[in-house]
Amino acid sequence: MERIGYKVNSLNAGKIETLTFGKKTFDSAIRKQAVENPVWVHSLGITGDEQAYKDHGGTEKALCQYPYEYYDYWKDLLGHMNQQSLFGENLSTIGLTEKNTHIGDVFSLGEARLQVTEPRQPCYKLAAKYGIPDLVMRMQDSGYTGFMFRVLEEGWVSRDDELILLERDKKRISIAQVNQVKWNKKATAEEIDTILSVESLSKTLRETLIKRKKADN
Repeated sequence: MERIGYKVNSLNAGKIETLTFGKKTFDSAIRKQAVENPVWVHSLGITGDEQAYKDHGGTEKALCQYPYEYYDYWKDLLGHMNQQSLFGENLSTIGLTEKNTHIGDVFSLGEARLQVTEPRQPCYKLAAKYGIPDLVMRMQDSGYTGFMFRVLEEGWVSRDDELILLERDKKRISIAQVNQVKWNKKATAEEIDTILSVESLSKTLRETLIKRKKADN
């Protein structure tokens, strides 16, 4: 396979803080900062990066990616933006989007090997951070969600490393395709089954889609 590499714009990590945005106060590590020195990536993500709630992180969602090229899309809406971690992502990359990335694709980053597991699930904290109540819906409607990785092999990584594609999943089910099914309440059982057929799909999204399919029957 031809070598395909994607530039890392920033590698980011954050600590849990108690934050207040408008009338909302909550614990979050959404204010991530760029990691300038090499850092160890393990099964739960970047050393020193934290998650405040059980639905964030874990082995199935160890690292969050977001395309840097989308920053311009959000610029007018969000105003002043953190150019390192717009939506609290660990990896801001160039050239890698929901359309050209598939569930199960495997990449190397430095010494680590990563595998795509599911689209990123935008949450209310992003809306609170920017004071835009419908931001989550805007992300869903645009399809500009980013996505999550599990860590197949731990290792040292740095922001100077390229994210290199090692293996395309044989099913070729893109993140964009998963998003379309995930957010479409009228998606058919056949469409849901197509997503469920991908072995590398995260356990969490698999369980959600199975429950949804049963509820529709």
